[in-house]
Amino acid sequence: MNLSLLSARNFPRKASQTSIFLQEWDIPFEQLEIGEMIGRGRFGKVFHGRWHGEVAIRLIDIERDNEDQLKAFKREVMGYRNTRHENVVLFMGACMSPPHLAIITSLCKGRTLYSVVRDAKVVLDVNKTRQIAQEMVKGMGYLHAKGILHKDMKSKNVFYDNGKVVITDFGLFTISGVLQAGSRREDKLRIPNGWLCHLAPEIIEQLSPETEEDKLPFSKQSDVFAFGTIWYELHAREWPYKSQPAEVIIWQIGSGMKPNLAQTGMGKEISDILLLCWAYKQDERPSFSKLVDLLEKLPKRNRRLSHPGHFWKSAEL
Repeated sequence: MNLSLLSARNFPRKASQTSIFLQEWDIPFEQLEIGEMIGRGRFGKVFHGRWHGEVAIRLIDIERDNEDQLKAFKREVMGYRNTRHENVVLFMGACMSPPHLAIITSLCKGRTLYSVVRDAKVVLDVNKTRQIAQEMVKGMGYLHAKGILHKDMKSKNVFYDNGKVVITDFGLFTISGVLQAGSRREDKLRIPNGWLCHLAPEIIEQLSPETEEDKLPFSKQSDVFAFGTIWYELHAREWPYKSQPAEVIIWQIGSGMKPNLAQTGMGKEISDILLLCWAYKQDERPSFSKLVDLLEKLPKRNRRLSHPGHFWKSAEL
């Protein structure tokens, strides 16, 4: 019997071992070839690059000398290293020596789901929206089984290519934060366009410049609420609460109000799933495992969903 394996499996990992476990995933920054910028997120910029082949390089912006953010970054990397699922972006390694912090993943093919649902040329019938949702739900169920919360689930963090769905950028919210870098003393909330409609009521209620990012009550249930917003988006082909001021959105979600679903043209079975995900009380929202069953039970139909013309004008920047 291999006693070293036995001890590793049966005794808790010491805190000092964290750096040892991360060493095998540490990529020297100078080994990366950074190409064109292909995206920009809350956490920083994404570049097309090369490291033993094509990769996506996410350069992480954190406040200089912020040890808490650096620790949060390394905690997230510890979680990423064990993720392997067809609907989750492949983690390949990270640069963990300040000032060069980066996460290196496989390069996602296709387009963001945000772009797909706003493309008037793309037909989204009920069968296709269900298939996309099922892929997302399987990926999110896997992350939750691994103890990983996404915290920033939205269509811009989901890639779609010929029926394949890949979830990206899970866990990065804690690193990037809800406040503009350097603006905490100015008491400014960082509220990107379309962000609020993905936040569950229990998070909306805690939003303030004084609240630390890692103190916001993100949970498996809040990820489900955010999935509900994507489910809405797949059918309405736009975010809910479109063009409403942030203060109005905060008040509506915080008080449990829902947008008018009649204008989206979605049937009862579809809206029932949405309302479950958007339940005001956390314990009334289904798990992603339960959502697998609910989506499977949806009746198959051969019809094209309505696509209001005024939604077509939206385009991803």
